[in-house]
Amino acid sequence: MNVIFCMMLLAGVVAAAISGGLNEAQAALLSGGTEAVSFCLSMAGAYAFFGGLLGVLRESGVTAEAARMMRAPMQRLFCFAPGEEAALDDICVNLSADLLGMGGAATPAGLSAMRKMAAAHAPGEPPSEAMLLFLTLNMCSVQLLPTTMIALRAAAGARNPADITLPTLTATGVSCAAAVLLCKFMSAGRKRRV
Repeated sequence: MNVIFCMMLLAGVVAAAISGGLNEAQAALLSGGTEAVSFCLSMAGAYAFFGGLLGVLRESGVTAEAARMMRAPMQRLFCFAPGEEAALDDICVNLSADLLGMGGAATPAGLSAMRKMAAAHAPGEPPSEAMLLFLTLNMCSVQLLPTTMIALRAAAGARNPADITLPTLTATGVSCAAAVLLCKFMSAGRKRRV
């Protein structure tokens, strides 16, 4: 990736030099860097707030309670292979953090769940149905509160940054339901072939 980025940068500098716009390119490069740092600093406050909120929810037991409430439905949704059940708690924590829009906080639990499910299989064995479904659910990322997008919109100066909540919930709900149905359909087709 670094090689590609360097090649693009070099091609841009050469094109600017050929077209006589080297000064404009330099000004754009410097102002773009300044804008990027400014944007990162404005986002830091929003991320600190939502990260702190998740910390409070975790310490008060709300995320553990959400994970506990999700345990029974997730047990039914996932068709665990023998030995994969150990990942259920991590799956519930991951999905409950995703529901709260804390994708970054959900990552450690998601990685732990995948490691536990992979440990139940021989090396080189294809992923199980539970692993594929879990990966699909993470890609859909159903969110009750899209905190990251709200923070991005607030940093960009949106008048009402939270007005995307209902459309986001609708879109992620539909995509998640379609993904789960597709996974179940593919799984049933694979079982019929075997």
